[in-house]
Amino acid sequence: MDLTQKMREALSNAQAAVAAGDLEKAREYRKSADDIKSLMEEQKALDNLGSFAVEPVRPTLPGTQVAETPSTVKAGEVRRGWGEQVVEAAPKAEDTTERVPVTLKAAYITRFGDEDAMVKGILTDLHGANHQQDYWLQKLAFRRYLRGGEPALDSADRKALRQVILNPTYVKGLLNDGWDDLNTVKATMVEAADSMIGNLVPVDFQMRIIERMKGMTVMRGRATTSTTSRDRVERPEFTGANSQYTNGMRGKWVDETPTAGTAATDFTTGMQGINIHTYMAEVFLSRNAVEDSAFNVESHLERKFAEMSAIDEDNVFLTGNGVGKPQGILPGSTNGLSLTEKVSGSGSALTWDGLIGMTYGLQAQYRQSGAVWIANKATYEAIAKLKDSNFGYMWQAYQFRGGEDGEVGPPPLLGYKTLEQETMPDIAANAYPIIFGNPGGYEIIDRLGMTVERYIDSNTARINQVCYVLRRRLGGKVVESWQFVVQKVST
Repeated sequence: MDLTQKMREALSNAQAAVAAGDLEKAREYRKSADDIKSLMEEQKALDNLGSFAVEPVRPTLPGTQVAETPSTVKAGEVRRGWGEQVVEAAPKAEDTTERVPVTLKAAYITRFGDEDAMVKGILTDLHGANHQQDYWLQKLAFRRYLRGGEPALDSADRKALRQVILNPTYVKGLLNDGWDDLNTVKATMVEAADSMIGNLVPVDFQMRIIERMKGMTVMRGRATTSTTSRDRVERPEFTGANSQYTNGMRGKWVDETPTAGTAATDFTTGMQGINIHTYMAEVFLSRNAVEDSAFNVESHLERKFAEMSAIDEDNVFLTGNGVGKPQGILPGSTNGLSLTEKVSGSGSALTWDGLIGMTYGLQAQYRQSGAVWIANKATYEAIAKLKDSNFGYMWQAYQFRGGEDGEVGPPPLLGYKTLEQETMPDIAANAYPIIFGNPGGYEIIDRLGMTVERYIDSNTARINQVCYVLRRRLGGKVVESWQFVVQKVST
């Protein structure tokens, strides 16, 4: 069903609702029509761009054949050049796929750029030749659902919201992560769609939420991340690490004719599992705002969900106990993972010597590749007040600099970036108020698929509100414990 037909149907439904005296439904259909009108106007504005996205037709020289692309030549079709020389197109397999409107292609190219051969091949194999149109129609269906709920959707909309439709940006991300097996991608999409209850959000919506979270959090954007469709992910667990090596694997220098087994190593590995957990968040909006066509419901929900998700997930990535939620670096605010531990040298406070000890508790390669401090603001305040024997502040840079590279927050401490996170434990006897290390040693697993459900019931209707429920699934765990050092407040 094209956009014009959708527009006509929405207007017809609105008129029928008015005739039946159902003003609420009439408003819903009118808002749906407004959304469709907005998208059609966007397409119209891109018509000029669309002309550039289509290969121009060039006249042929007299006596030459007409060059036609397979997409524009039909089997048995006869074309003529200036020289009246007839060319019959070669027969081709029947293609029943509906052509994508030029305007939709133009809008798609404007957003993502031209698809390279590999990305285009993957998207075509996953979604068919009309993947550009399917992408836009899913976005339209999602916007209609946010405003009008289930009554505003037709069968095509419901089908679109039950599918995982990838875009070029997401596919490039999968390729960069090593997902070069198309069958695995297909299976992952099917599993994600079949296992998620509710209306799947467009991948764009999910990506924008995650991108927003990166700028609000300590862990997201610094940890190792991957995507799955499973409820549990198994990862290798290496043993035999020391102050230099992260595991028991070793190389050896040999001569030209080494004895068999010379380079053998005592290397052992096991498996560790990362469980996937469910996260839900609610946002309430005024029905008046939702009915206002000038109010961008999608953008508002994106901001609110990102804010809540960022705070909640960052908390568990640092201190979550792993029960119904990801396991943090300090599960339950204790050193439950037996991370490298340095004592402060005081039973109730941090000391400058204790902080120096933390930096040398981390292997050199990890100090040099993204090591950071993580603590709450009260801890940084206490560090800023540490004085030497002449009553001079130890953290001298704090007096003269603002944030590093123009960022808000404390400047570097002992040469390493400082990050504030308020869920970190306060300074107290036997507490672990500060972490030093590389967040890349923590892995975040995002399960493909995110849903949003829209609710109006007797409770929300009476207060003139609409409830939106976000549901997403993810896991997290320390996978390389040697990349972290923690300080215990102790003598």
